[in-house]
Amino acid sequence: MPLGAEIGSQDVICDRMNARLVKVCSTIFLSLLVVSVVSAQTLECAAFARQVIEESRQSCSELDVNQACYGSSNIELQPRENVRLDFSETGDIAPLASIVSLSTSHFEAEAEIWGIALAQVRANLLDGAVSLVAFGQTTLENSSEASSDFVALNLTVREPTGANLRENPDPSAAVVRQLYSGDVVQAIGRLSDNSWFRLADGWVSAEVVRSQSDLNLLQVLEPDSQIADVYAPMQIFRLRTGYEDSPCAGAADSGLLLQSPTAASAFFVVNGAPLTLNGTLLLQTTSEGRTVLSLLEGTLSYSDGFTLRPGRQIQYGYQGDVIEYSSDMDYNYARARLLPLVLLPREFELPFTLGGVIFPFTPGTGFLQGIPADGQCTAAWTVDVNLRLGPGTNYPIRRGVSGGYYGLPDARAVGSDGAIWWRLVEGVWVAADNTVTGGSCGTLPLVDPPPLPSS
Repeated sequence: MPLGAEIGSQDVICDRMNARLVKVCSTIFLSLLVVSVVSAQTLECAAFARQVIEESRQSCSELDVNQACYGSSNIELQPRENVRLDFSETGDIAPLASIVSLSTSHFEAEAEIWGIALAQVRANLLDGAVSLVAFGQTTLENSSEASSDFVALNLTVREPTGANLRENPDPSAAVVRQLYSGDVVQAIGRLSDNSWFRLADGWVSAEVVRSQSDLNLLQVLEPDSQIADVYAPMQIFRLRTGYEDSPCAGAADSGLLLQSPTAASAFFVVNGAPLTLNGTLLLQTTSEGRTVLSLLEGTLSYSDGFTLRPGRQIQYGYQGDVIEYSSDMDYNYARARLLPLVLLPREFELPFTLGGVIFPFTPGTGFLQGIPADGQCTAAWTVDVNLRLGPGTNYPIRRGVSGGYYGLPDARAVGSDGAIWWRLVEGVWVAADNTVTGGSCGTLPLVDPPPLPSS
């Protein structure tokens, strides 16, 4: 039943009350009316997002390696000099090597605008490609001058004492870094006589490595070749996005999704940082210019040997000429649920965290008193609580949480125990009896409990 039907008309309800209650009645009615309007806007926003995602999926189903596809409006594309590209309508295709930059537009449901672009990037893979989805206020600048694919092959350091990676293919050249016995590294080029192999950041002598691959497949390079000479199109790029910029509860924030093929590691350089991905990654940038990496599944290697686990997030940016990385933390699970993941070829389950679901506060500081009566519903607790999959103690526990946290419920339900429960996000509930609230919690939509999970 629509919320308006449950509320009825103001005249009918208020006529049943005496004059002293008319003002109170009017306030309640207007509050419910606002909730009805907001709920309708959220539903319209979510419906538009689903429509655009499905149209993009169908229009770009034939995308090939090293190509970009126009998923939905609006997209601005800058081609290379003396290159003309027809890239203005849904389904249009452009070669990545011909693109200087590509920008998708922010989400605006009323104007029916949400920029989505899809691409297949060869990167360093022998087979397959990395799937790329840019959406919202996102700009990619192609920093690779490569006009075609290249091959990367694994080498293993066989020298017991290790080896030196050098700036040039010369035993007297400066040492870039030390390689250790048993290290597996990727060669992306070779000298014509196979005496030296080029890695992303230097050269290694053939005398200290071995490989099970046919190294003649590697691109032949000159001793003074630059790194851009051996990168595939869009394998090295600069990225700018909006951050936490969703205009409504049903739309995703702006960002860029990367997904590697199964059991394949893809190498990229993003905003100056080398990244090796075997899985699915969300990339965003903050207004301060820091790059945010949220690993959704698989593994991510960064900063010379550090790895990121699924459900964790880091930020990095330049301090002078050096890239500095933050400590890792929970990624924002609440916002990640709205990402256009169906545009990626491989399905997976988002790792559950409490990032964006609950937030710390200090009890006894009057935290809730500062929230206006018509403000966003806020439910806080000072005792240990169990967050459950549904509204009731018969639902599984998602996570036990200590006191000193609050959430921002978006709905409520009568639980199997007859009590009210708050929904913090879909699939995360807390008993109202364990919380103290501020804001307009009484006007949250009343929803049906989700089905109990099958055992």
